Amino acid sequence: DIEIMAKDCLEKAAGHNPNLDAAGLAVKLSKAVPYRAEIEIEWYKAFCDQYHQMGYYDAFKLNEGSSIRESIVNMNRHRLAGFWNSVIYMLENNKLPHDFHRRSKWVNASQVYKLLVEPLDIADYYRKGMHREWGHYLEHGRERRYEIFDKWWKDRGVREKKYKRRKYANLTQDSCFWARVEEAKEWLNNVRIERDVTKRNMLWLKINEFEKYASKLIENKEVSEDVLAKNSTFSLWVEELKELKSQLIANFGWSSG
Repeated sequence: DIEIMAKDCLEKAAGHNPNLDAAGLAVKLSKAVPYRAEIEIEWYKAFCDQYHQMGYYDAFKLNEGSSIRESIVNMNRHRLAGFWNSVIYMLENNKLPHDFHRRSKWVNASQVYKLLVEPLDIADYYRKGMHREWGHYLEHGRERRYEIFDKWWKDRGVREKKYKRRKYANLTQDSCFWARVEEAKEWLNNVRIERDVTKRNMLWLKINEFEKYASKLIENKEVSEDVLAKNSTFSLWVEELKELKSQLIANFGWSSG
């Protein structure tokens, strides 16, 4: 493409080379990988799965900053956010090749980052009670970079092969799953006290829809095992829902529809 070649020549003449900048970013990505590995593989996620009977989402929400382990994870979370924000800044300011966001290396790296780290951002949001001040994470707390990476993944031009997973995913394939759980927790709390029949029915509709969505993810093994851990927020929510339904059936012969 003559126009792209001309643009490249002009940028090189001005001392600016997107391909060199992309190569430099690749080096920075390799340096950022250990931050990700510390969260995922080497100890934090594995430690939480093994010892807490809850996943790294819940452990971080409960303990963030209270130990060296969580402090290191939090520091790495911020480092990785800074790195990926700088990638987006460079791309949006034409400092990277025009097709950078379609290169599989970067699309895949951003997807792994999102699936691993966004649950920690959600945990931080709810731990600090920001949902009470600003509203729930999905509408009011989600960082723009995650929405951009959603688009990169969706636009990557690869036809998804539908296959049955034999085991649970290493990382839950919906990076916002825990934000949905937190909203479902609020619906369940509210349905207990709501006196308005119409509002109560709306809450039950939302609860049932989320329950079906979560069941499908689990059935397809698109969640990681920590979602089903005994003390996870999700497992506790499922138990609360069962208990409430049992009470309503026993007392009123009720059905949620």
